[in-house]
Amino acid sequence: MSHTPGIANPKSNVHLPPDAAGLRRAVESGLGDAVVAVAQLGERFRAADHELALVGGCVRDFLSGRSGSDLDLTTDARPEEILALLRGWADQTWEVGIKFGTVGARRDGYCFEITTYRSEAYEPGSRKPHVAYGESLSDDLARRDFTLNAMAIRLPELEFVDEHRGLEDLAARRLRTPSSPEQSFNDDPLRM
Repeated sequence: MSHTPGIANPKSNVHLPPDAAGLRRAVESGLGDAVVAVAQLGERFRAADHELALVGGCVRDFLSGRSGSDLDLTTDARPEEILALLRGWADQTWEVGIKFGTVGARRDGYCFEITTYRSEAYEPGSRKPHVAYGESLSDDLARRDFTLNAMAIRLPELEFVDEHRGLEDLAARRLRTPSSPEQSFNDDPLRM
């Protein structure tokens, strides 16, 4: 039995928005007061000719009616460019994950982790990835663990991106991988 977005799965309490306007309202509601900061950040990246998108668990949570103060984003900008774009905007930045392409920032009480599009490869027996920067949102989403974490919201326009049918899987309470399960789980030993 397949489930159409907008219709509740009788086995879950998830009621997904039926259309683009509903999706946008769910994201704005999940963002709460952070919607202003997220829009500003999206405009800063756009003005510098860079893409920026909310991604992963925060998108899944917004669509499930939950909100949070930790926001994950992805971009084509490299870490040093991210830092430059955050200068004058963020209340604080940190570089703990910079060697993996992640820059952290805080603004108005919200935490942002902005990661350059990437791919990861692990040596057998290692938990430390070799990170290579990617070039597209599509490729970045395809490397994620499950389809319901491979959804994104492009900024600043709040355009929903769901190339792997994560919304459908969220409604059905089904876990699928964007690529083959073998590839997904062999890519990252921590996923198991």
